[in-house]
Amino acid sequence: MANVQHISSRTEIPADSNYVLVTYGEKSEQKRDSLGVTITVPHGTSMAMSDLSFTAALHSAKEIAKRENISTVYACK
Repeated sequence: MANVQHISSRTEIPADSNYVLVTYGEKSEQKRDSLGVTITVPHGTSMAMSDLSFTAALHSAKEIAKRENISTVYACK
């Protein structure tokens, strides 16, 4: 299972490594580029709902990392 590393900015992800990133943003989406996957969780009106959505996205990110043999999931709050 992938390790979760909490970061304060996506610039903390090593430039040449594959990654799965979970972060907050304006809308819910999942994007893929040549090095990895970014899962965006929308900021909600309720902090509890946002936290729950973020936790669910982290679980999904771990499954993606496992499937794609990526050792670290980055969580950027």
